[in-house]
Amino acid sequence: MTLDAFHPFKAPESNPPAPEGWIELPSPGGFCDTFGPVHATRDGPGQFAVGFRCTERHLNPSHYCHGAALAAFTDMQAYGVQHLVGYEAAVVPTISMNIDFLSIVHPGDWVRGDIEVTRKTRNLVFAQMRCSVGDRPVMHARALFKVMAMHALADTTYFDRIGPEIERRFARIGR
Repeated sequence: MTLDAFHPFKAPESNPPAPEGWIELPSPGGFCDTFGPVHATRDGPGQFAVGFRCTERHLNPSHYCHGAALAAFTDMQAYGVQHLVGYEAAVVPTISMNIDFLSIVHPGDWVRGDIEVTRKTRNLVFAQMRCSVGDRPVMHARALFKVMAMHALADTTYFDRIGPEIERRFARIGR
């Protein structure tokens, strides 16, 4: 028996729109394209949240959002952490993450991750992300990121473009 018998080919899924006030984050490609899209919003200075809509590609065999999809989303908080601390240095790679899964995420749910930088040193950034679906907490994560000088990266093209592009997209929606 082939895997096709368990999961026959399906037409590509559509990406339902994000809630009003959210922008789609520019993707660096690779796995982010497979997972995404990931969106962002900010409710004021020093605030940044990321979000995604749970779709079929994020589901586990029980038809809830897979823990690995939520873990990947947690790692994508680096988008917000980078934007909060600026683009003089790169916030890569992720050194560690601790995740507490608090509740099930259902297909169609909008998952919002509010990001807070709790501490920054010359070489490290400490952050936490609280995720919710509406008012229901679904995940809490803490992460530690390495801070690298831009000149130490093999390619800075994405970092050179991402900050201004995020700002342009926020400006278009008045954020």
